[in-house]
Amino acid sequence: MFATPSDEELARFHRYFAVESNNHAWLASIAPAEERDPLEILQHAHIAAYHWSKVGTDINEFRANILLAHAHAMCGHGQTALVYVERYRDYLSRHDVAGWEHGFSVMIHAQVAYVLGDHAQHVALYDQAKALVESTEDAGDKEVLMMTFVNIPAP
Repeated sequence: MFATPSDEELARFHRYFAVESNNHAWLASIAPAEERDPLEILQHAHIAAYHWSKVGTDINEFRANILLAHAHAMCGHGQTALVYVERYRDYLSRHDVAGWEHGFSVMIHAQVAYVLGDHAQHVALYDQAKALVESTEDAGDKEVLMMTFVNIPAP
């Protein structure tokens, strides 16, 4: 029989699974298209979000929303993806966060608009995301943004 983990051990487990699932989902989402399994990405995004909800900070939970939006959009779940992207963008409107966060919100919102078939919004958001990526000065942030942006459907 297993011993019940202490609160500290449980928090450590939650954090471990949050980080591992989050990283797995993002890395899988930028893999070559023929290697991607959208349902696996979605599963890991939900696992990460659950564990972040137990031990994460506001920023961890906020970032889990954009991963969920991205994963749901990859699976063609436009309305669900929109709920998560709106949560992410609402957080951005109320908090001062790093510049790359805004670029992610716009590019994932463009992806969601594409999935929903809203061509005008998709074009506008895609162009805005492209400009935000191009204007990102930090080379590391720009590289991270580009890894996802290249997988957003172009108009």
